[in-house]
Amino acid sequence: MELDKYREEVDKIDDKLVKLLEERLEIVKKIGMLKKKENLELYHPEREKEVIRKNIGKLQNSENEKYVEELLKSVMDISKSVQRDI
Repeated sequence: MELDKYREEVDKIDDKLVKLLEERLEIVKKIGMLKKKENLELYHPEREKEVIRKNIGKLQNSENEKYVEELLKSVMDISKSVQRDI
C-alpha cells in the first residue's frame, strides 16, 4: 500500500531527527554550562533571529518557511529549557 510506504519513509526521517535532536541537546547543555560559568544570559533574541534567518535561507521550497520557523522556535525553546535546568 502506498500509504504504508510513505509512513515508512516518515519513520526513517523521524529516526534521523531524534538522533540529531539528541546530539543538539548535548551541545546545548555544554553551551548552558559555559553560560552559567561566565554568568551570561540564556536568552539572546538576536542569535535566535539569526538562526531562523540563516536556516530559512537554506530552504528549497519557500512554502515551508512558516513551518520551519515554527520548528526552529520550538527547538530553541526546548534548548533554553534544558539550559535553565543546568
